[in-house]
Parts: sequence; structure tokens; C-alpha cells
Amino acid sequence: MPELVARCLLFTPGNRPERFVKAKEANADGIIIDLEDAIALPEKDSARDIILHYFANHQKNAADKFIQALRINSIKTHTGLKDLSALCETNIRPDIIVLPKVESAAEIEIINQVLAPNTIPILALIETAKGMYTAQDIARADNLIGLVFGGADYAADLGATMDWEALYGARLDIVKAAAQAGISAVDVPYLHLHDTNDSGVIAETKRIKALGFTCKLAIHPKHIKPIINALTPTTEEIEKAQRIVTTYEHANGNACEIDGKMIDVPVYRSAKRIIALQGV
Repeated sequence: MPELVARCLLFTPGNRPERFVKAKEANADGIIIDLEDAIALPEKDSARDIILHYFANHQKNAADKFIQALRINSIKTHTGLKDLSALCETNIRPDIIVLPKVESAAEIEIINQVLAPNTIPILALIETAKGMYTAQDIARADNLIGLVFGGADYAADLGATMDWEALYGARLDIVKAAAQAGISAVDVPYLHLHDTNDSGVIAETKRIKALGFTCKLAIHPKHIKPIINALTPTTEEIEKAQRIVTTYEHANGNACEIDGKMIDVPVYRSAKRIIALQGV
């Protein structure tokens, strides 16, 4: 199963194709072309046609690392079923499907079965109390490469605020579920667009990195650079990760340690992920 190797993915409305290329020019690691929240219900069919035309006429070079993801609507809705059906009928395959409001692993399995044998890696958005309750089961679903914290909808479902303290426990649950399954943890976009010096997004990104997130979404190009700067591994972090990987692989599954600390599979996976981010 491929891993998510990205620090920042930018949401782009599915009915604004002129913005699809601009995300790459703004140095994001990829885009999430959005058919869900960014598109009003009467416009979803026309936006879907725009997106299908785009993917049909923009084939990626195999060496291109820029991620082109697609957020479809929930498959528990009529529009989501139409999105999934369109992918089947056209055989168009974005790099990743972002699935909103996931509340059970069965939703991931349905997509896997419908798209088989040409499945697509999936990012599951956890946006409700029910989804958070079942996050560990969802994280173990086949073909899932990451859990995404949908903080705004989650806070609304709980009647909570978007403050750091109010969402700290939920973020921790996302990281734990993702780590247990060996997949990535992706954080909600920073929603305040009027910080003059980007201090807010920088501080929040450093906090989520400390928790174990390796990627953060963005809704505005101005946030791409500070997010990427904060999530790019330092030279010291890369050197330590390389030592861990080398030591673990040379041990051939036997117990090993670095600096008096045991190295096990989760530590090894984390080190591999840090090294992968170096090459984004």
C-alpha cells in the first residue's frame, strides 16, 4: 500500500479549474479538488463534469510527485454515489480519494469493491463523534493511507469551539488510531485568514507536528509556505531517522536500540516517514 508523502495539501473548489495548476505553482505538495463542501448542491453535477474533463486531459508524468486528490461527497448521499459511479464509468483515477464524514470501515470497503481491481488510495475524514468513536476500526481498513481530522464539523457535532484545548483530545485520538494502523495523520486546515505574520498557523502547525501529524490541509495559498516550513524535517531529525532505519534493518528483526532506547516497528515506520518527507 502506498504511503501519503506530503506536508501540505491545498483544497481547491471543483468548479474552478483555473486554480488547479496554481496550487502547484504555490509549492503545495498537492491539491484536493473538492466536490463536497466547496460546491453548492445545484452545481455538483456541473462541477463533477469539469473535474472528469480535467483528469481525462491532464495525465501526470510518472516522475511527478505532485498529488492530485479528489474529495467526493459522502457515499451515504445521492451525490456521493454519483461521484463514485462517475469514477467507475470513466475509469478516471485521481491519486487519492478523500472521503468525508466517514463513520465506519464499511464505507472504505464499499469503495474498494466498487473500484476493484483498479482501486485508489483513500484518505478518511473523521468529522463526527461517531467517526471518532470508530476511528481505530476505520484506520485498519484496506487501502486507507491516512486519517484526516475534520475539526470544524467535529466541533459542530459536539457543540465545541475550535480552540486548541477543546480539540486537543480529538487530535490525539486521530494520531493514536493512525499510528496503530501504520498510516498518516493529517490535520484540519487553519481557518483564520487574517493573521498578518502567519504566527497563528505556524504555532498550530508546530503543535500538531509535536503530536505526530505529518501533514496539514490548507484552504488558502498563503498558508502553504508556513505549513511546509514547519513540517519539513530538520537536518537533525533526518539524521536521527536515518540512524534508526539503518540500525533496525541491520538487526534483521532482532531487538536493537539507539541512545539507550528500544527500536520497534512503530519507531521504524515513523523514521521512514520522516525520511520520505525529505524528498518531497
